[in-house]
Amino acid sequence: MSRTIFLSLPRSVRIFVFAGYLYLFGARVSHAEDHISVKWQDYSEDNDRIRVISRYMGFEKKVSNRITLKGHGVHDAISGATPSGVPADDGVNVPLSNLTDVREAGVIDLDWTHGIHKSTFQYSHSSESDFLSRGYSYSQTSEYNKRNTGLSYGISFIDDDVRPTFFNEHREKESYDYFLGISQVVDPNTIVALNYTYSDFSGYLSDPYKIIRRETEVLPDIFLPLTFAENRPTDRRRHIWFFNVKRFFDQAGGSLDLDYRYFNDNWGVESSTFDLEWYQKIGENLIIRPKYRYYTQNSADFYTLDLTGTVIDPRASLQGVAPFYSADYRLAKFDTHTYGVKVIYKFGDRFSVDAAFERYEMEGKDETPQSAFPDADVLTLGASLWF
Repeated sequence: MSRTIFLSLPRSVRIFVFAGYLYLFGARVSHAEDHISVKWQDYSEDNDRIRVISRYMGFEKKVSNRITLKGHGVHDAISGATPSGVPADDGVNVPLSNLTDVREAGVIDLDWTHGIHKSTFQYSHSSESDFLSRGYSYSQTSEYNKRNTGLSYGISFIDDDVRPTFFNEHREKESYDYFLGISQVVDPNTIVALNYTYSDFSGYLSDPYKIIRRETEVLPDIFLPLTFAENRPTDRRRHIWFFNVKRFFDQAGGSLDLDYRYFNDNWGVESSTFDLEWYQKIGENLIIRPKYRYYTQNSADFYTLDLTGTVIDPRASLQGVAPFYSADYRLAKFDTHTYGVKVIYKFGDRFSVDAAFERYEMEGKDETPQSAFPDADVLTLGASLWF
């Protein structure tokens, strides 16, 4: 059994293929030469909940003066337990359900540089025992004002099949993302950027493994705590604003990378993310990068721990039709804190190794028991070779 993930298990463990590989393979690396990169990552939640071992490999090859080919692949092995959605009978310890799965995913990029413009075509593929995703995207970046101003825009389409064994037939969901961004060189040491993304999801957007409980009358005056599948809307529209500042400090010999991300959607979820990283060069070959990330969100409009005492009867509900309800803690109100440090060591101009450790802590801010929210350690080791 597996689940599609981002914030925490499963979503926080397997880094989404479109965004994650940029971080894992060093989007900030300044080398332009052909290179290959490998990464190994161990995500381990406290109390033996979830563990994910990930292996990554990527390459970049300049085919000609105008064409560059990039590829990245990932293999995830997932095992452990995660909250099912059933409330804690004792008010403290939420029930967990076991899962194990393997995910394999890959991305292929083709960059075409023509004058001041660079066009990127991308295809992605991700598969699990119960999930298949295919993605297609196009983006373009153009540089103006003596290459001090960059304008970027793009569109992506993702086609997913949700196919757990207990479904009679596959459920489909689709998403479109539209992106627009601008960057500006303020001075020799400072770059700022502002991006906006609009996303439109449709189809089966529920988690097939999340359930919700209700004390249900099965016979006159006889009630049982029955569980039912959650029911989320079949559409989700998201707005994301992202602001970034990169500033190099001459005297310190280091650079600051500061991000702010604002998110809202028509499910009632609103969030803010602050990400702070400092890159400190020590000598000729060593770079140390401490980081801190803070994330906060409110709960979705239809999030609830239990349907008992409500007028909602899940037996009369149709999937994707109101009323909506979910007890998935990832839709609750919570904060997260991530602390970490990364060390990069370069052996000349052709080879480098890196190691990173991060501590991820999740704190509930509503009536959801704290035991639902995981804390985790993340260890990442990597190496890159340039040709």
